[in-house]
Amino acid sequence: MPPVEDAPIELEHAIGISTIRGGLHYHPNGREYMYAAGASIIVCNFDDPHDQSFLRGHDDSVVCVALSPRGTYVASGQSGENADAIVWDYNTKSLKFRLAEHDHAVEAVAFSHDELLLCTLGGRDDGKLIVWDMSNGYIVTVVANPNCASIVCWGGFVRDVKRRDTDKYLFATAGGTKATMWSLDPYEGSLESERITTEGATVRSITTMVFSEDYTTIYCGTTSGDFTTINVRQNKMAFKPIYANGGGVEALLTTQKGGVVTGGGDGTVTAFDARLEELAKLKLPAGVVALSFAPDGSEIVAAIRNGAIYRLRGDLSRALLVCENHAHPVRACSYARESSDRFATASTDKTLRVWDANDYKASATVLVRDAGEPTCIVYTLDFLISGWTDGRIRAHDAEKGGPLWLIDHAHRGGVTALQLASNQRFVMTGGGEGDVRVWELRSRELVSHLKEHRAKVTGLTLYADDMHALSCSRDRSFLCWELREEKRVTSHTQRMGGINAVALSRDQTRVFSVGQEKRLTKWDLRDPNYLECVPLSSDNTDEATCVAVSHNGQVVATGGSKKMLKLFDSGEGLTRVAEVVGHSGAINDLVFSPDDKQLVTVGEDGAILVWNLYLE
Repeated sequence: MPPVEDAPIELEHAIGISTIRGGLHYHPNGREYMYAAGASIIVCNFDDPHDQSFLRGHDDSVVCVALSPRGTYVASGQSGENADAIVWDYNTKSLKFRLAEHDHAVEAVAFSHDELLLCTLGGRDDGKLIVWDMSNGYIVTVVANPNCASIVCWGGFVRDVKRRDTDKYLFATAGGTKATMWSLDPYEGSLESERITTEGATVRSITTMVFSEDYTTIYCGTTSGDFTTINVRQNKMAFKPIYANGGGVEALLTTQKGGVVTGGGDGTVTAFDARLEELAKLKLPAGVVALSFAPDGSEIVAAIRNGAIYRLRGDLSRALLVCENHAHPVRACSYARESSDRFATASTDKTLRVWDANDYKASATVLVRDAGEPTCIVYTLDFLISGWTDGRIRAHDAEKGGPLWLIDHAHRGGVTALQLASNQRFVMTGGGEGDVRVWELRSRELVSHLKEHRAKVTGLTLYADDMHALSCSRDRSFLCWELREEKRVTSHTQRMGGINAVALSRDQTRVFSVGQEKRLTKWDLRDPNYLECVPLSSDNTDEATCVAVSHNGQVVATGGSKKMLKLFDSGEGLTRVAEVVGHSGAINDLVFSPDDKQLVTVGEDGAILVWNLYLE
């Protein structure tokens, strides 16, 4: 299916960061920073959280990002079947070159000091090192990637015996414990390599490397938490490494004064002077994956493994939280009925977060330790209720994040679905073994146990009267329940495959279901047969995992395995009105804001995308 023109939807904001090594960059303009999030590169403004630009051209997760020294270009490489590298024009935010010579994955990208060349490294299954001309996107040279190098950095020009620059470019690569120096003649396309001597040196696996400002030294971070130096002129590694932090050196910067700043897997950021003596140290809450200097060196922007981004003063005397993000797949999202300004999300990193749509900051963060993973969430302005794979139902304060209560052993097979009554007197849950249960909220006592499903309950929907409910299951059926009488009213069965989710129309007579049949199906509860059924993709490969109906009843939204958000007119024919891609992994859940002006999607890539809707 081709994309729908003039779609009534646009991406307004993205929350999320891919915690890849070196994936965060401070732009030389001093106002913006950029990072990878799933299949996109996001450009943000430090002063305006609503000012975001999206570089979208990949169809799988971005695994490496580079910013050219003057900030003219951005290069990004992806994993997956296509394994393209893309060069973007930063000023216009447009795709400049798509470089499609690698297979399976692009492990690293790096620009030369003058922005005229780009080096890309393929993975183990690709085995290619390619240098590209940034004036036309053509290949300058291509050679085998020795030692399966996954790190590359440029070092200006090769110098002659009198230390004068020649017309050959110098760069270095590393993989494992081995490092190589390269000399490139860009006019002839000839490339010479020389293994860096490690005789007598303590050699550990190299994680990151960077040239000094004068290109006379290479600094190499290692998995053992130290860094070592390589003398470029002698092409030799120093005997003794310098200890920096625990957890391995994951990020490395050099200063204009000859110093070094390291970021460690234990969250420690350490600054060293030109003599490589420790100057200052600062501890962040999780392992550091990326560091980048401001243009004047006055501050550093840092990304850490729990998804947070910080601004650090250059002397490491202070850290300011810029934003929070989930660092793992996000499984569920929910709006409060009373407000379109806040929504909540639940992630497999065992965190629940409440987001303020005015500045997209987390107004509350809940970290649950020694637990399973959250699978579903309901948000009100007062509290969060979540279901977990360990079979528990947990409630937390929505303002401060503190625990309120816990229902233990709610479902033996894990809590898989959750709905809160509009009167907030009871909560309804579904479990992995097919049970549907109703719990009185004040006493947390079990008041109903409905057992007719023969497989995992995948979704629940309550009617406005709080007396009727729908449940769907992998047993191919969805059931309508009369809760006071504790009995099933109707049963509808899908022809093939389990049902993943159901949504109820505004008039509460029509039901929309999606599942393993890979179709969107519309039902009338008064009719045992479906009314309409449309495929979600022309090749019948897109399995939707979630479905929602707008509050005005006009639009049905679906998301699933093909990473596409699709909007359908809910009237006759289920006409597709939009199809957009933002996620790099399957979409796990989606929800309309109460005013229908926005739609939130969450996915396996850890991203939360906020879409603006223009519904008539």
